[in-house]
Amino acid sequence: MKRAAFLALALFVILGGGCKSKKGGAPNLNAANQVTLRVVRLYYESPDLMLVPETRNVQLPQNPAGAVSAVARELIKGPSNPTVPRLFPADTVVRGAFLLPDGTALVDLGGATLTQGWATGGHEELMAVYSVVQTLTANFAEAKRVRILINDAPVETLAGHIALDKALTPNASLVDPGAR
Repeated sequence: MKRAAFLALALFVILGGGCKSKKGGAPNLNAANQVTLRVVRLYYESPDLMLVPETRNVQLPQNPAGAVSAVARELIKGPSNPTVPRLFPADTVVRGAFLLPDGTALVDLGGATLTQGWATGGHEELMAVYSVVQTLTANFAEAKRVRILINDAPVETLAGHIALDKALTPNASLVDPGAR
């Protein structure tokens, strides 16, 4: 019995369980992943019914493939100005976001409202969809188009008005000219 306890303790120490590194603590994952504070542009609808950018400082990994998800999540949080309406239902979540080598950004959204069918108008759906497209293509030079999925599956539309059966490219006509 004492021998088994001794062996377990020895393995624990050998494998580094509970011991701090010689450099004084746990490794800094932000440094290892090259995470830095960066300015991003998130697109929301203005009172003029056009998309306008809101700038924020966001902790992002240097690798664009890893940063796409963080930017998409920041967008879905909604605008910082409480008088500007949210573009997506409050229960919307970003399940994942990826950047493919061909320049397509995939954004997988979820949440009860989008899953069950979002009853919203055409303009609201247009602004929501293109807020994602404009945000990702504006912040990542590698992203040329955006494909939106719901619960890891392709969908025809979010609310019946905007076709999502293929990737979408940015649409400058939806962005306020003074904000470009």
